[in-house]
Amino acid sequence: MAKIFNIAQEYNRILGGRWIRLGEFSGEDFYNRVLEPNFKEACQNNTTFTVELDGTTGYPSSFLDQSFGELARRYGKDLVKNTVILKANIFAWIVEYINTEIWDKTEK
Repeated sequence: MAKIFNIAQEYNRILGGRWIRLGEFSGEDFYNRVLEPNFKEACQNNTTFTVELDGTTGYPSSFLDQSFGELARRYGKDLVKNTVILKANIFAWIVEYINTEIWDKTEK
């Protein structure tokens, strides 16, 4: 069964920067604790993992690159794009940003 994760409700409304050493709720922490484990589980179960983006106060580009970018660099953009579903109404532009400025520019 496909899993749905709401960042604001299940992680935090206020997101940090790139690395754990720079403060709480960083992209690195989100990648380690949420994104990669759920991505791996979705791959093992041949399903998808939906990330709901609305509800936070905003998204630092460093947070997005360190979490969603790292996933694509490590596992390949095609597998990531086929497994991770990004959902947003208010932050629809973030979905576009992740797709075009992060995932589409990933080498792998």
